[in-house]
Amino acid sequence: TTARVLINGGEHTAFIHKDGAFAVDNLSLGHSLFEISAANYSFPKIHIHISLNDQGRAAIAARFVQPGADWSEDAPVLPYPLRIAATAKYDFYTPRQGFSIISMFSNPYMMMVGASLVAVFLLPKLQANIDPEILDEMNKKTKG
Repeated sequence: TTARVLINGGEHTAFIHKDGAFAVDNLSLGHSLFEISAANYSFPKIHIHISLNDQGRAAIAARFVQPGADWSEDAPVLPYPLRIAATAKYDFYTPRQGFSIISMFSNPYMMMVGASLVAVFLLPKLQANIDPEILDEMNKKTKG
């Protein structure tokens, strides 16, 4: 897969194996943000707190993070090993719209063509209904 594990926005990275395993080396003690970057899927972000326990070994506490919220120690700790499922699948395919006569006539170019056709066919008919004296007057004004 092309999915990668990102720690702190790419400070540390690791590729995910086919069996879902990954390894990130040289993480320091403290708080980190764990993300999975995949082209076709969305995964939740996880806050990881690494500390030393009484025996001097690293203890990891992982919690889901809500986007835009502060990291909370009140959220439940996720069980180890982490099992993370995708929250959504990205769909990049947009189906083509079918033919619609309404969408064709709502196109600005078709509106301009319609207005032109109205002018070509209706204006001569309106001119035929004008009083002959007013028509002679208009012709004199346009000829100069």
